[in-house]
Amino acid sequence: MSKILSLLAGVLLFAACSSQEQNSFVGKEYKLTQAPNNAEITLGFDGKENRYFGKSAVNNYFGAYTLEGENLSFGPAGATMMAGPEPLMKAEQEYLQFLADVKSYKLEGKKLILNATDGKTLTFEETGSVSE
Repeated sequence: MSKILSLLAGVLLFAACSSQEQNSFVGKEYKLTQAPNNAEITLGFDGKENRYFGKSAVNNYFGAYTLEGENLSFGPAGATMMAGPEPLMKAEQEYLQFLADVKSYKLEGKKLILNATDGKTLTFEETGSVSE
């Protein structure tokens, strides 16, 4: 009987951990839907540390984030310094400014929705897991 209870407890613990991973953006990569000027904007979250990274239209960017419940904030982004076409540079600048104003997030299936302090939102679609 105790072996059955131990097995059942193990299965329940595994199911709880799996459920938490599915309800988290940690360790996943996303692509911005409806990006301006057909820009390629991606956002990934390290699976081991509170670090974010991605491509912001022209340049690669990275930084640290803070997560408390559904409250999410991004620290200052570091980025490469390449120049590109003006429409993509504008999209990049607006995106990085948006990240600095993010206050919370919401997951809907494979969609990550970021909410800024001014009420603006951006929606990202999951593209896969972070390569480690």
